[in-house]
Amino acid sequence: MPLCEYGCGQEAKHQFNNRKWCCSEHWASCSMKRELLKRKMKGENNPMYGKKHTEVAKKIQSEKGKNRIPWNKGKHRSSETKESIRKKLKGREPWNKGKIGIYSKMTLKKMRNKIVSKETRKKLKDAFTLTIEKIHERYPFFSKIEEMRYNPDKPEKEIQVHCKNYNCENSKEKGGWFTPSYIGLYERIRSLEKDYGNDGSYFYCCEKCKNECPLYGLQSDPFKVIRQYYTKNEHQQFREYVLNRDNYKCQYCGEKAEHAHHERPQKLEPFYALDPDFAWSCCKKCHYEKGHRDECSTGNLANTMCI
Repeated sequence: MPLCEYGCGQEAKHQFNNRKWCCSEHWASCSMKRELLKRKMKGENNPMYGKKHTEVAKKIQSEKGKNRIPWNKGKHRSSETKESIRKKLKGREPWNKGKIGIYSKMTLKKMRNKIVSKETRKKLKDAFTLTIEKIHERYPFFSKIEEMRYNPDKPEKEIQVHCKNYNCENSKEKGGWFTPSYIGLYERIRSLEKDYGNDGSYFYCCEKCKNECPLYGLQSDPFKVIRQYYTKNEHQQFREYVLNRDNYKCQYCGEKAEHAHHERPQKLEPFYALDPDFAWSCCKKCHYEKGHRDECSTGNLANTMCI
């Protein structure tokens, strides 16, 4: 029976991803861990915790305070000085002459034009506006994958692309175009040009096209052939046979067995995948701790380089 590995010594009921056993569902709920956290919050781990100042130390601190010069050097304003300051402030006119919103719309417009001229605004707009020519120059790989054009219905340079959903009217198959958002355009460029990109973030003109397209949210290659060593029914029959043969007893620790461990790794020797002579029963804990973490595990054998 496993015991809690976090210090309390009680019977363990839960195993975490780090293979440690605990008496509670979370390590912080363990009685020993809770006690340690309480001490840490109180500051009991501090070497000065609980210690008091001696009388000599108190006396030294009080003497230091006596000789210290205050920030105002012990001076206080008299009532006459305070009254004169009040009179000065009372007669002073405020900077906005007591008005709220003292500038008119015309004045504010003139002030804005003075700060940034029309020529400067035009230069800034041209510098930050993304055009097809700039995309061809900066992102050559994206330009090869995606077709672009300017919107013919607008005089401004508005970039248009094809929708990825082939059933949509704006798709490449039907010769349609639509205007993507700036974020959508940036994300598609990032997914193709950056090293960490995943060739995703396709262009979709609406939510309906996005949800109907089979490529949206795809995590793996749909045409990839996954090799299966046995069917689900074959593995179930193989597992039941091995467990019955060993009387549902783990061959490592003697506890109740749940898994059938392959002595010969399936990926390396698929011929023995359903051979009960090369398999034995084991519990869940021993299956992953001892059966798959030794020198001959599949991961270690796959990373071994023969010289």
